[in-house]
Amino acid sequence: MSASLWDIAVLLAKWLSYLAMLAIPGAVFVAWLCRQLSGDRPDVDRRVLSHLLLPATVLGILATSAFFLFQVGAINQRGAGGMFDPVIAQILAQSSLGDGLRWRLAGFFLALLAAGQWYIAKSVSTATARSGILSASVTVALAAGAVLCISLSFAVLGHVSQLTLVSRLMLVLHITAICLWTGSFVPLYLLSRPEVSGRPEADRQSLQRLMVLFGQSAWVVLCALFLSGLWLTWQLIDSPGALVTTAYGQLLTLKLLLVAGLLGLSARHKFMLVPQLMLTGALRLRRSIAGQIGLTILILLVTAVFTTLTGPAS
Repeated sequence: MSASLWDIAVLLAKWLSYLAMLAIPGAVFVAWLCRQLSGDRPDVDRRVLSHLLLPATVLGILATSAFFLFQVGAINQRGAGGMFDPVIAQILAQSSLGDGLRWRLAGFFLALLAAGQWYIAKSVSTATARSGILSASVTVALAAGAVLCISLSFAVLGHVSQLTLVSRLMLVLHITAICLWTGSFVPLYLLSRPEVSGRPEADRQSLQRLMVLFGQSAWVVLCALFLSGLWLTWQLIDSPGALVTTAYGQLLTLKLLLVAGLLGLSARHKFMLVPQLMLTGALRLRRSIAGQIGLTILILLVTAVFTTLTGPAS
């Protein structure tokens, strides 16, 4: 498995777009959970928005655009100027690669609209924000559309596009579940900042209730993630032995081991750190969430590697 400079550029652009994809549903999901809690701080979803959602959408648009240009340059093989070859760009735009990128960009632009609508709604009176295009239901609809478009982009790209319709639908479910679960880690990390430990008991209780609610909701997401992941592994791997005898299988095995580590940390949160939050404060929980974020970044990097440099046939 060798990689050229173009391969590395494509890989990095794909990895950055993956990071942006996770941030969008994660921010919306955690903000929605916050709104379910009585006594929620009024600025919590604005903080999540300003720290995560808007930068993520901009990163996603730039990384996805760069990914397409790097693909053009890799085919052209004429240096950096080859990325802007209109003939090759038009050919790729009419291929499955173009279809996938259109879905992905549509998702990021819908997320950008949701972020803008959300920000404006928080800047006007409550009565105005609850009606018309500034209502919370519009934000949720735009965010849901963004997640769906991004998930659909995976179903028409790469080797997965050759699978059956059922398998591609399972992939859409898999990507959606991943985004909702792992995308929530960064906003939860932001909300469990160190000063929570020194704040009034009511604030620590609010954080604890948020983590409990997230844990309850995450079980549904994890079930969807596990079932869809099992189906896709069965479809993409010829035999269990391929998990250790092929480059694709080895990288997939590494990804599965990292996911197992994520599940272990999640179980530790649910059964140890969250119940002890009122006694120990938020610092241990925050450090553990940081570990989850680190594992997620590695998982996305491994995913970018084996979807860029290898395939099931290898």
